[in-house]
Amino acid sequence: MLRRIGAVVLGLVIPFAIVQIAELGVHVISPPPPNMHGMQAIKAYVAGLPLSALLLVLAAWLIGTLLATWTAAKMGRSAVPAYIVGGILLCIGIANAIIIPQPLWFSIATWVIYAGAPFVASKNA
Repeated sequence: MLRRIGAVVLGLVIPFAIVQIAELGVHVISPPPPNMHGMQAIKAYVAGLPLSALLLVLAAWLIGTLLATWTAAKMGRSAVPAYIVGGILLCIGIANAIIIPQPLWFSIATWVIYAGAPFVASKNA
């Protein structure tokens, strides 16, 4: 049981670390304004991001989610931790899409990644 809990915790750390690195790249591509305080400023920044920045973040979520769910399945010796990680990430992705408006295609792509990765990763773990 502890192994599976640890697998889920590690599975949640991995994609966030990878996405943080990608977001640093996004900040190089499209630097945020110096006074980015409050949700309105964040929404305006995201709305103005170029396609390349969105694709970089999407690629990071794909790689991070696949690696996270594979690691969770491998470490937990079961597909269950991978499904839990994928489910949690899906819930976070839905909340993120509601809180920070993003292009519809981006939201759908992330949801497909979160929902599909556990199945792909657990078969290859």
